[in-house]
Amino acid sequence: MRIHILSDNLSGNKQDAILKCEHGLSMLIETEDTTILCDMGASDLFLHNALQMGLDLHKIDFAFISHGHSDHTGGLEDFLNFLPDRKIYASSSIFKEYYFSGRRGYWRAMSTDHSLLNKFHHRFILTGPNEETIRSYSETCSTAIKKSCRNNGMWIKPDIAILYNNCNRWSRPYGNCYLTKISCLKGEFKPTDYRAQLSPEIIPEPDNFAHEQALAINTPKGLVIISSCSHCGAINIMESCKEFTGQENIYAFIGGLHFIDSPQVAQEVDTFAKELNEAFAQNNGNEGASTPLTKPRIITGHCTSNPAKELLKEKITGIEFFYTGATVLL
Repeated sequence: MRIHILSDNLSGNKQDAILKCEHGLSMLIETEDTTILCDMGASDLFLHNALQMGLDLHKIDFAFISHGHSDHTGGLEDFLNFLPDRKIYASSSIFKEYYFSGRRGYWRAMSTDHSLLNKFHHRFILTGPNEETIRSYSETCSTAIKKSCRNNGMWIKPDIAILYNNCNRWSRPYGNCYLTKISCLKGEFKPTDYRAQLSPEIIPEPDNFAHEQALAINTPKGLVIISSCSHCGAINIMESCKEFTGQENIYAFIGGLHFIDSPQVAQEVDTFAKELNEAFAQNNGNEGASTPLTKPRIITGHCTSNPAKELLKEKITGIEFFYTGATVLL
């Protein structure tokens, strides 16, 4: 299994200069029999970088949108035009809500282009917690796996599931405090305006990230979880994936942790490291048992800031970082 990083905030130290970076994320996932595009970055850059990396995007079986922020869907229309017959799994919420960041002291719009749903309606497979689309996808799934299914996920292949988080035991990123949303029913404005002009009576509400979804891929080594930004908290997402799939062993977790550069970053990293130790020291409820779970490989980038990366290296042995042009081998 390979994950190619088509676009990310950073490049590697020795990265070829022909590959460009942006504040966005796009990953090409290659399993033994399936090729998935996870997110499309902030622009069409992922297409150009894939060409330079010698990757054939025509091999993509389907695409997946992790959540509704424009640094993950900015290249969506480019993908829709480039491959005119591929389906895209996306939360229905991203076309019902507008998203904003207030970190810079004003409302910065960061939504998916809503007009794309009407223009390309036949291309989208919309998902969401408690919707009819949440179901067991294939009758080839084992009875044990089917029994583990909840209303927060769906099997799209016998070994690949889309999951929404349903665990809130562990911490969520501090940076979420700057992120808000508005139902598209509450007002009309251009959601792509950099500085959003909101009517005085329209007050954004905190984003609960019900639109965020992850991929869980069952492999002989254990679960591989892809969670682009992990706004719901990486360990919460891991727990949700374990519950839904019935697979206790997580081999790898790949994605951003959303640990922004803030005065809280040291405390945030320390809490994450402690909670990771606690989560994988559990004994599955067997009192008196001593069966700690193997910690997963943590491979992060994008919204994990450089100060956080330096601290993570001190706290988590073997942590890995991805960048534009990298290929993660699993």
